[in-house]
Parts: sequence; C-alpha cells; structure tokens
Amino acid sequence: MEKEKIILEVPSKALQVTHAQCPRGHSLMDPAVPIAGCPSVRVVIQYGAIRGNIHLDPVYGSFHNLFDVDIPEGVVVEMFCPICGVSLRVEPDKCDFCFSPMFALYLPNGGLLEGCLKSGCHRHKLVLVDVHEQLGMVHGHDQIQLLM
Repeated sequence: MEKEKIILEVPSKALQVTHAQCPRGHSLMDPAVPIAGCPSVRVVIQYGAIRGNIHLDPVYGSFHNLFDVDIPEGVVVEMFCPICGVSLRVEPDKCDFCFSPMFALYLPNGGLLEGCLKSGCHRHKLVLVDVHEQLGMVHGHDQIQLLM
C-alpha cells in the first residue's frame, strides 16, 4: 500500500494521549499519577547505573514530566516498559534535530508517538495510520483528543 506523508498543524497542547502501550501491548497509562488532570504515561528511564520512573505528560507538546531520579541535561537515556522491561527504543530512527536515538509509544490502530531519548531535547512526532479512528474533535474546547 502506497502512503503519503502530510503535515498537520494543530494548536499547541491540543492533543492528548489517552492510551499508550509498549511493543508487547502493556498499557503505559498511569491514572494514579495525573498530569494536568489526565493519566500520565509511565516508563522506566535509565542512564548508566541510575534507574527510575518518569511520568510523561500526556498532553502532546507539553513537557511537565515527573522524574523520580535526576538525569543530567544532554545525556542519552534508555526507556523501558515498567511491566515487562522491553526497550522502547526504535531502531534505526534518529532525532532530526540532535541525531540521538528515538523511543516510541505504541498507540491503537497502528499509531506511534516518537520522541528523542536525549534529556532536554523535545523533538517528537506523531504517526497516525488511520486518521479517522485516531483523531476526534472535542467540540467547543479547541482540543483534539487521541481516541485510543
């Protein structure tokens, strides 16, 4: 199947991830630690011998992430599923800004949310395979919610 690449511009912080999984299908959503009133995305982060949890802000383009370990800015980290331990790194994808490795959160219907593994780099991209299934307008709120 031939695919076309399009660029979709939406207002900053208008997308919200409601379902994210590891490559093995385990949910990464953590309603026990909300960020901006929404369940966060929990992953394990590691830099050298330092290992802990990070709760990622589920609002696309917002970076109010919560760390339980200190990670220096500018270092490349690894991310893992907190349930099964599988790596979230996607090979051979590289950040188009700093050329560091990327991680992926798997969304329903084949979508992906990719981000840079370099601490402090905020490059990310959203890959939607079935736009009708993955995007829905929340009317009257100027917000798009990922329906997953």
